[in-house]
Amino acid sequence: MLTFKQAIIPVITMAVLILLSVLYWNAPIQIALFFEIMIIISLALLWGYKWKEIEDMLFSSFRNIGNVVLILFLLGMMIALWIAVGTVPTMIYYGLNTISPKYFFILSFISTSMVSMAVGTAVGTASTIGLALISIAQTMGLNLALAAGAIISGSYVGDRMSPVSSIAIITAHVSESEVMDMIYHMFKTAILPYIITAITFLIIGLASFSNDTAAADLISLSEMLQNNFQISFLLLLPPVLIIILAAFKIPTIINLALNILFSLAIGIILTEKSWSGLLNIMFRGINQRTGTEFIDNILARGGLTSMLELISLIVFAVLLGGLLEKLGVLNSIIRPFLHLIKKKIHLVAVTLFSGIVSATLGCNQFLGVFLPAKMLGENYDQMNLERKDLARAVGDSGLIFSPLIPWNVNALMMTAVLGVNTIEYLPFAFFPLLMPLSNLLVTYLEHNTGR
Repeated sequence: MLTFKQAIIPVITMAVLILLSVLYWNAPIQIALFFEIMIIISLALLWGYKWKEIEDMLFSSFRNIGNVVLILFLLGMMIALWIAVGTVPTMIYYGLNTISPKYFFILSFISTSMVSMAVGTAVGTASTIGLALISIAQTMGLNLALAAGAIISGSYVGDRMSPVSSIAIITAHVSESEVMDMIYHMFKTAILPYIITAITFLIIGLASFSNDTAAADLISLSEMLQNNFQISFLLLLPPVLIIILAAFKIPTIINLALNILFSLAIGIILTEKSWSGLLNIMFRGINQRTGTEFIDNILARGGLTSMLELISLIVFAVLLGGLLEKLGVLNSIIRPFLHLIKKKIHLVAVTLFSGIVSATLGCNQFLGVFLPAKMLGENYDQMNLERKDLARAVGDSGLIFSPLIPWNVNALMMTAVLGVNTIEYLPFAFFPLLMPLSNLLVTYLEHNTGR
């Protein structure tokens, strides 16, 4: 196992490289991660590891990203089809005619939270109702970072504590807690952030309404949609199908693949587009420009090739995460301080910190839950704390914070669907940002009232 001084070096160099990349070099994060991987490999060789051992560490997590890469490719193809056949334009059209701009943000948050609780997946929520909402926001001329913050805040409500959420079930399992006990326990820390988030989005919407698109402009935009796309209630069937299949726990890959086939069938039957034309759109997106910015913004998304840049970031992130996990960097940083923990609130604070650091260094949501749960479980037993406390703490940190870390797989998938960079929406993802603070507050109150 590494010493604390050894383990802290990769953390410091990673922070420095990412800051340099973003603030000074104006280079993609992929480049910062590449140099960080080179630094860690060099350090590992200096620490006495053989190249074969380092190579095994590098590729140790690759088996876990095949499904993520496939999901991103499927999302790219599905989004392109939805635009081409008229599904996305139809969602925008009806959204423009039903949603008032001043209530857009709060309705986005509440509606996505309800869908995510029903389907149990943030990706499924964001790729259906979230895609519609971000398209409507773009059409209305609203702040896309704010809209993405509202959508992601709502989407991760269910990801964190829906009874049908796979990551919530995993969180309960690795923490050795009953799923429903954990979910009930999680509600306690979710209430205050949910209310604060809803009120904040309501205030923002009411305060900024005077600057939103005028009613006459919205009518003009609706007419442009009708003139350039086929608008029909039948074209809403693909997103409805995704939600229904997700509610029945159909795996995401199968769900998306079936939706692509269904969307192709609708495109052939209801539109004049050819089979070969739709297949090329699935691969490259829509290579068509009308000269109208509003329409071109809708057309400029989707296609399998649109996901290649994000997938390159995932590859570097997973290589880095494999190295840091197998070297035991988090364990080496946290363990020297565990003997100093004397109170429940201290242990929970360490768990929250460990979850966020694990999601940051491990680059995926699973490690953000798994590593702190396995590392700190015995400490909860020693302090006579319930395992549902552990489950709630990792859920309020590593699980919920993953979409806020630019190189985390969850954040990359949100960017792929919504088209908004993590750095841009991060300040407005109020619900995830508030969860660790709420956990500390509720834990403090429980501890001091002798629950």
